[in-house]
Amino acid sequence: MKLKHVIKNLFSGITLPIQSGPLKGKRWIATSGKKFITGKFEEYKTQAFLSQFKKGSIFYDIGAHIGYFSAIACSINQDSGHVYAFEPRPDNARFYLRHMAINGFSNFTLTKAAVAAQEGTLRFNANTGTATGHLSETGNLTVDVVSIDQLVNSGRLPPPDFIKIDVEGGEIEVLKGCEQTIAKHKPKLLIATHSPETHNYVVQFLNSNTYQYKILNQDGIKGDTEIMATA
Repeated sequence: MKLKHVIKNLFSGITLPIQSGPLKGKRWIATSGKKFITGKFEEYKTQAFLSQFKKGSIFYDIGAHIGYFSAIACSINQDSGHVYAFEPRPDNARFYLRHMAINGFSNFTLTKAAVAAQEGTLRFNANTGTATGHLSETGNLTVDVVSIDQLVNSGRLPPPDFIKIDVEGGEIEVLKGCEQTIAKHKPKLLIATHSPETHNYVVQFLNSNTYQYKILNQDGIKGDTEIMATA
């Protein structure tokens, strides 16, 4: 896995045009993966996002990875709205910023931190694929952690219109840290759930906040599902 990361970074200067989808014609780092370049990355999730995202939205991209959904939001928003992205993994953050730069996007803010219930620092496991790093007590990195409620309540962030959460198993802690924001502002939510426990928690959370929701892939592998929710 480490060799793969080295190769990805070594050839990160090579970019290719995306062949199809909402980012068709935009450029992407070639070593990011074939699905990005072909425009076929998480197609059902992308379609759900496109069906609900409106120009001018304040978008929180929690678990921003290398910027795919942020780039779509920036492309739709143009000079309106704003993207607030959160990504603790240094390699991913570097690719994120590169993708934003080569495509001329400027209406975004990247916070190089994880999101959880409380602000502070935690351990992060980066000994995984670039899309599957996660907070872990046995992690090999120490990362900054922020709480959405604390950021919004202190005025450091404007209230969101749309939140995407995909943090490889940490979704419960993210929701605990933005309960007040969601209850008050009722943003649209696109949430990945990486275990039956997380899925059940998210469903109960949505019900308690009177959201309507759709499970996008009910036959998700290993309990992984995506949920699109609107108030």
